[in-house]
Amino acid sequence: MTRRPLTPFAAALVIGWLTTAGTFAMDPGEGFSYLGTVRPVHARSIEASNWSVGAETMGRDYTIYAHWKSYLGPLGVKKARIQSGWAKTEQKAGQYDWAWLDEIIPDMARQGVEPWVCLCYGNPIYPDGGGTGLAGGLPRSDEALRAWDRFVAAFVDRYHSHVDEWEIWNEPGLRNANGAELYADFFIRTARVVRKHQPNATIIGLALPGIPLSFTEAFLDRLQAQDALDLLNVVSYHPYSYNPDDRDEAVRKLRVLLGSYSPRITILQGENGAPSQRGNFGALSQYDWNEQRQAKWALRRLLGDLGHDVPSSYFAICDMIYLVGQGGRDSDWRDDRGQVRTRLNSKGLLAVKPDKTVDHAKVAYRAVQCVTAIFDNSVKRVREDTCSLAGGAARSRYRTFHYRSDRGGDLITLWRADDPPGKRPEVERVQLSVRRGRFEEPVLVDMLSGRVFAIDGALRQAQGDAVTFRHVPVYDSVTLIADRRTVPLNAEGSDREQASPGSP
Repeated sequence: MTRRPLTPFAAALVIGWLTTAGTFAMDPGEGFSYLGTVRPVHARSIEASNWSVGAETMGRDYTIYAHWKSYLGPLGVKKARIQSGWAKTEQKAGQYDWAWLDEIIPDMARQGVEPWVCLCYGNPIYPDGGGTGLAGGLPRSDEALRAWDRFVAAFVDRYHSHVDEWEIWNEPGLRNANGAELYADFFIRTARVVRKHQPNATIIGLALPGIPLSFTEAFLDRLQAQDALDLLNVVSYHPYSYNPDDRDEAVRKLRVLLGSYSPRITILQGENGAPSQRGNFGALSQYDWNEQRQAKWALRRLLGDLGHDVPSSYFAICDMIYLVGQGGRDSDWRDDRGQVRTRLNSKGLLAVKPDKTVDHAKVAYRAVQCVTAIFDNSVKRVREDTCSLAGGAARSRYRTFHYRSDRGGDLITLWRADDPPGKRPEVERVQLSVRRGRFEEPVLVDMLSGRVFAIDGALRQAQGDAVTFRHVPVYDSVTLIADRRTVPLNAEGSDREQASPGSP
C-alpha cells in the first residue's frame, strides 16, 4: 500500500457512533445511504472457506456441545477444532466410550462443518500417562505410549469418514513442558499411526504457543535427522497478542524457516481469540475488554490472516468454565464449603451462564457471521499492490487488502492497525484509490455491525484504470468497500437473519 501526503481536510477526525441492536456501529456520514445488513449464510450453503472455529475443551467438560450446537452451522465457518479427550474416552484400560464424540462429530458434519482433531492430553489411568490439560507433559512410559497408539488408531478408524486433518498435541512447548526433541519423537510415532490407518490424512504439528522459532527449528531438525519430514503437512501456531496486527513479521519468519526445510509445509493459525471482559482467565485477560473490543479484535485477526493467505481459526465458539488448576476431578477442586472452584475463559463468541448453557450471542458472533458470509472460496486475493491512501492521521498505520470475487466485482478491506482495538476508536476520513478495481455498484460495509451503505456517486471518481473513493471512514475495526454483488444482503426493513441459531 502506498501512502500519499496528508491533506488537511482528509486529516480531520470524525467521531460518530450509533447504537444498533446493542452494538456500537460506525456512522459513515454524509454520502452513504443505509441499505440493510449483511445476511448470514449457513455453513451448508458454503462450499469452502478460510474459516474455522475453536470447539476445544469438550473432552474436559469445560463447555458442552449440546448447549451451543445450534449456533455452529449458522456461524458459517467450514471447520471446527476439537480435542480428542483420551482420559474422557478411556476411563478403564482398553475400554472406549465414544458416546460423547458420536454426539459431536457426525452432527458437525451434518451442519456442513468439518471437524479437525487435536490428538492431545494424557490419561491418568496409565503410569506416566501424560498431563490432562494445558502445558501437560507427554505420555512417557512404554505402557502409556502403547495405549496412546491404540487410542489414536481406534479414533482414526472410527471417525475417518468425517475427519481427515489431525493435529498432534496442543502447545507441547508451553512453559517448557516438553523438549522439542521429545515432542518430535512423539509426533513421529503418532503421525505414523495416523498414516497407517488413513494414508491421505493431513497431519498438523507443533501448535505453537506464540511463534517460538528456536523450538520449531529444533523440532524440524529432529524430523529431518530421522527422515520424517514427509509426515508433517502443516505447522499451526497460536499468535496471542493484544494488537492482532503485531505478529505479521513473526509469521513471515516462520514461513521462511519452514521453507528452508520443505516447500510442502504450510502454516495454519490454529487458535487465537480475545476475551470479552477483563479479569477472567486465559491469554490476554489482563487487558480492558468488552464485547465490542473483542469483536473488533476478531475481525482484524481473521481478515489479517486472510490478507496474508493464512487459514484461520477463531478461539472459541463458546465461553469455557475451567476448573481451578485446569486438571483433575471435580472433587479435587472444591473450596471449604464443598463448592467447585471455577474460572471463566470469556473468549467465546457465545456468552454462558454458570450452568454452561448459552446466555446470548456476543457482538463478535455477528461480526464473524459477516466474515463467513462474504469471504468464502469464491473470493480470491489480488496479489498486486493496487491500493493507495491519502489522508488520515499522521501517526496512523493502515491495512488494506484487495480481493476479487467469482461473482463479479471487487472487495477492499481497510482498518487502522497501530493500536489495539478500543484504545483509539476515532473514525478518520481517508481517500482510497484502487487500480483495476471492479465496482459497478459500490457499497460500504461496517463489518462490526453488518450495516451496509450505498456510496453516493459524488464520493467516487474513475480516472484511467483507477477508481477513487473520498471520505471513506476508517477506524480500529474493519471497513469494507465492495461491489454490491459480493455482499449477501438483508434489505432495509427485512433484517431477519436467514441462517439463524436453532436451525442446525
